[in-house]
Amino acid sequence: MRHDIIPLSVPGAAAPTELVTYLPDNFPELGMDRRRPALILCPGGGYHFRSDREGEPVALRFAGLGYAVFLLRYHVAPQGRYPLPQRQLLAAIHHVRTHSEEYHVDPHAVVTMGFSAGGHLACSAGVLYENEEILEPLGLTPEACRPDGMILGYPVITSGPQAHRGSLENLLGERYQELLDTVSLEKQVTDATPPVFLWHTVDDTTVPVENSLLLQEALENAGVPAEVHLYPHGVHGQSLADSTVFSPDRLWMLSVPCSVWVERCHAWLRRMFG
Repeated sequence: MRHDIIPLSVPGAAAPTELVTYLPDNFPELGMDRRRPALILCPGGGYHFRSDREGEPVALRFAGLGYAVFLLRYHVAPQGRYPLPQRQLLAAIHHVRTHSEEYHVDPHAVVTMGFSAGGHLACSAGVLYENEEILEPLGLTPEACRPDGMILGYPVITSGPQAHRGSLENLLGERYQELLDTVSLEKQVTDATPPVFLWHTVDDTTVPVENSLLLQEALENAGVPAEVHLYPHGVHGQSLADSTVFSPDRLWMLSVPCSVWVERCHAWLRRMFG
């Protein structure tokens, strides 16, 4: 496995962010020219921090399933106000595509993956990749930065009544009122939005399930393929929903039935990208 930390600079950021690679090797028994889907992973944390529980354990699980995984340490508040995290993710997509041969990646199977506020960021890439404020300073085309799919776990989506206000306040800062509609992602879906795998727990009291339901409705209305899984129980932040992502004193928070999302997601990726 190739495990590197790649600095990634974008205009407007005071310092580079980091892209951490978890890349399975090619060897003769697998095929030296094997290409894999790439997952660019965005942990949650309310745009205030990045959850370790939604970072490396998820990267290792999906690398073990044969995917090339890139963990994005995007900037968070107060340094990482909009549009910097979004710009960093688009730059990461472009970086992975332009180095696809080196990374043994299929450049047509670059997928964003995120949880909670990281789900908002991952979804932003699929609905705001043409946004001039995000894209123009990068000097890239929308086509170069558009993800080929999105995997969203209990994502922050809306700025409406069911919004997770803390995430949006951390992301927008002083521009909160100005940009609320822009970052209400269900309002930005078009028929060019990439396919989505989406899951949520119905009794999530932190980021209400209505966030995912609003996105699902918008995707259906736009004719965008979406696979949606709703699980009856589970506190917010399930991640892989197994004992690898909960400390012993917090195992009571674990909702084991949610863990099947990994298998369902793996099957979806294989159907979508072969």
